[in-house]
Amino acid sequence: MAGARWLAVLLLLSASPALAEQADESTRTAARALGTAGVEAYQANDFAAATDKLEKAYSILKVPTLGLWAGRALVQTGKWIEASERFLEVTSLQVPAGDMAVQKQAQADAAVELRTLTPRVPLVTVAVEGAELSDCSVTIDGQQVASSLLSAGRLMNPGKHLIEGRHGGELSRTEISVAEGERATAVLKFAAPPPALVAVPPPAPPPARETNAAPGSAQRTWAFVALGAGGVGLVVGGITGGIALGKKSDIDANANCRDNRCAPSETDQVNSYNTMTTVSSVGFIAGGALAALGVVLLVTAPSGAGAQAFVGPQSVGVRGRF
Repeated sequence: MAGARWLAVLLLLSASPALAEQADESTRTAARALGTAGVEAYQANDFAAATDKLEKAYSILKVPTLGLWAGRALVQTGKWIEASERFLEVTSLQVPAGDMAVQKQAQADAAVELRTLTPRVPLVTVAVEGAELSDCSVTIDGQQVASSLLSAGRLMNPGKHLIEGRHGGELSRTEISVAEGERATAVLKFAAPPPALVAVPPPAPPPARETNAAPGSAQRTWAFVALGAGGVGLVVGGITGGIALGKKSDIDANANCRDNRCAPSETDQVNSYNTMTTVSSVGFIAGGALAALGVVLLVTAPSGAGAQAFVGPQSVGVRGRF
């Protein structure tokens, strides 16, 4: 069998009218030397050298016999994905007329090699925790991979692989080692986003009880609670708003930020500014709503004493006798 394959290569590299269309005599001479050296290295179990020489020869003369040997050398070096692509390409090559029988046999052998290799190739599925896979940028061994292709599984060469994902400014990485025919899952973990701040109205007052308290005292109590909570919200909004203004000044002064756009290296600073502005807005909205509710409750509470509510630029309150 080895002698027959060797003869096939020699027939391939001998002068053939069909090959003249692809390369001149000096180029074919170079391919002949590389192909011969590649097969010799393969038979000597020096598969790295065989791969290098056969791939170079195949790039010069894309004929089935050279492609078949190049694919076999790739298998031996653990590059099964590349070998599968090489075998598949060989089966669709146009066969030179001068040595059709040899080339047709090489294509048939490549198809058999492909069917044998396919179930041996490991399959890895990438999953994400704390984020949506479609929102992440994923690389495998430094190569960008479309996230839409990862959930269905990706064929990989056997061995170790580094998988990295980015979600916003957060980086997650994991290393996975897969063996022949293995089906594995790699998980990228991101921190879950903090819960959104939502203004919660005060609880409804409990049913009125018959007590000796003055009419409207319960309503006034809830009014003071709402006013206090509203004041806290306004204070929080003012403090975080001031912090946000300081961060905005830092961003405007940063050389990496121009026209409201910043370089990726400034992501943490921009995210911090956005967080402060959001908290400030929520504080002002919730504080204002609670303060207004407190004023309404206090003014409408039945009482024999007079009370007057006031709202200033930075304060709310009630003056009068209670």
